Amino acid sequence: MIKVAIVEDDDSAAEKLSEYLERFGTEASESFSIKRYKDGLSFLDGYPGFELVFMDIEMPFITGMEAAKRLRNIDAKAVLIFVTNMAQYAVKGYEVDALDFIVKPLAYSDFSFKMKRALRAVLSSKDDEVVIQLKDGLRRINTSDIYYIEIHGHTLTYHLYQDSFEVRGRLSDARAQFKDFLQCNNCYIVNPAHIDWVKGYEVKAGEDILAISHPRRREFMDALSSWYAGNGGNN
Repeated sequence: MIKVAIVEDDDSAAEKLSEYLERFGTEASESFSIKRYKDGLSFLDGYPGFELVFMDIEMPFITGMEAAKRLRNIDAKAVLIFVTNMAQYAVKGYEVDALDFIVKPLAYSDFSFKMKRALRAVLSSKDDEVVIQLKDGLRRINTSDIYYIEIHGHTLTYHLYQDSFEVRGRLSDARAQFKDFLQCNNCYIVNPAHIDWVKGYEVKAGEDILAISHPRRREFMDALSSWYAGNGGNN
């Protein structure tokens, strides 16, 4: 199931996109969970995370281009396609890492051609996914969406963007699963991709500030430097 957002103030265009997605899903043996928003502000408010976003450019309150810029501050991975009758503006999509644009009025042949590329991009990003066993089922998440993992007793708390969930487990098991995460003390392992800063014996991950224990600081800083050298140099 691929989570899709349609950010479009025109009802007929939004309905056409939904119709085309359903048709393409049947042809490609793929399923989509579709949510429609009528403007960029409602889309961004409490953003739940999407794998594919269709974004109109001309909308009330803020333009689709501005909404896309704000989106990239909270989600760098969502595949973004502009839908517009102003192709001259859509070419600026490189500024927000847009995959493509579709010109109105929508034609299924054009939509299908570009959806094949979008689907490849979405499925490629899913390579980073992990499945977590919950008490009442399973949850699939991207490793890159995890800010840090916390242990309290026998409970692991996964802290994500505007979300968290708990599972039974041990921190050592989480460390084995997320080998790039860095342990700053006996309670936390941190995704280095979400570290904003380190000051003294504190590290900021997302909106939270976590303590670095004195015995672990040197190891933590060495591991963080190695991660930046090998993986984070272009971030």
